Amino acid sequence: MSIKPLTTLDVGYIRGCFPTFEETLAAKTAFFENAGGSYVAGPVLDKLIHFYRYNKVQPYGASDILKAAGEQMDAGRDTIAALLGVDTQTITLGASTTQNFNTLAIACSAIVGPGSEVIVTEQDHEANIGAWQRLCERSGATLRIWPVDAVSGELDITTFEQMLNANTAIACVTHSSNIVGTINPVEKVISLCRSNGTRIAIDGVSYAPHRWPDIPVLKPDVYCFSTYKTYATHLGVMYCSEEFADLLDPQCHYFNCQHRQKRFDSSGPDHASIAALAGLGEYFEQSHRHHFGDSEQSAYKKTREISQLMHAHETMLCDKLLSGIADLPLRIIGRPTMQGREANIALVSGKYSSSELSAQLARVDIAAASGDFYARRLIEKTAIENPDDGVLRISFAHYNTIDEVNRVIDILRRLHGTTR
Repeated sequence: MSIKPLTTLDVGYIRGCFPTFEETLAAKTAFFENAGGSYVAGPVLDKLIHFYRYNKVQPYGASDILKAAGEQMDAGRDTIAALLGVDTQTITLGASTTQNFNTLAIACSAIVGPGSEVIVTEQDHEANIGAWQRLCERSGATLRIWPVDAVSGELDITTFEQMLNANTAIACVTHSSNIVGTINPVEKVISLCRSNGTRIAIDGVSYAPHRWPDIPVLKPDVYCFSTYKTYATHLGVMYCSEEFADLLDPQCHYFNCQHRQKRFDSSGPDHASIAALAGLGEYFEQSHRHHFGDSEQSAYKKTREISQLMHAHETMLCDKLLSGIADLPLRIIGRPTMQGREANIALVSGKYSSSELSAQLARVDIAAASGDFYARRLIEKTAIENPDDGVLRISFAHYNTIDEVNRVIDILRRLHGTTR
């Protein structure tokens, strides 16, 4: 039976998919620390528990219990590939994106050496910058940092174009900063790199939680993000095109080099966490069915479609927050509106330190963290008075509600001496 598609996200349904909200503490907490890690969808949790209860064994083997464990892990890998619209062989699952970037940088020793250059951005999480900096120090290559504007924290694509040259071996660019929130023009970056013969990796850790990445359209050499920020278990996903992977040094046991999905697997992550990723596919599938009805579309297309509703909901909520605090003595890092940005707001107060502001919010059951969030270079460049204190970050997920946003607005206004 067909249903009329919903045009807005059914947040009540969505929250019902997250068992966390059944718990007393989570139920009363307005959770805005999503950029540090999201709540886990029910189907993911179910599969994680199932694996630990029934199949916590060395996977793959002749006996039924070993075979079942391997099948569940294969389902998790296949699910991530299907959601991204890519071949399973192009996916590496690591313990984190930090580990995946470290592994990738070491593997790139095959193409980065004396005289070559690597470009990263001043917006980046230090996990990305540090991996390439260490590679350049070892190899004799030059690390070049695409600078941000000191006021806005944003990147100018013209500067990147000027930095590219015949020696640029690889660029690694963030899709959106975990502080600034602006969606960077990665399509243009990829096009410029292709024209220059430069390899391109995209850090999607801060982007993927808000809008599911479209790898088949972008066509990067590498795309990385973290599933613990996209409602699943604590893993890092790294897509690496087959053509690019063939140029790199394998980081696996020599006898695993024939298996493409193991080529950059430097240390296998938790088996149950991999198996549980199949639940992420179920979550997207069930959410799509609820909002759009039955469909024969691929998992990739369904995920893209439901992701748009999730993104629109977050955008609406974040726009409400920005409008509600626009007249307060707060400095928003990046754009003061939702035009061209994600629902991830970093701010500093003219009255409170960021840690004090976080503590004040916590007293009324609002979770929003403070600090530099591993983007220390960006914090320092944008002249934050106390880099150790950093910023207050209010980061959204699609399960947040208007009532929760109103709570944040109300307390920020009271703390700064004004009410609506």
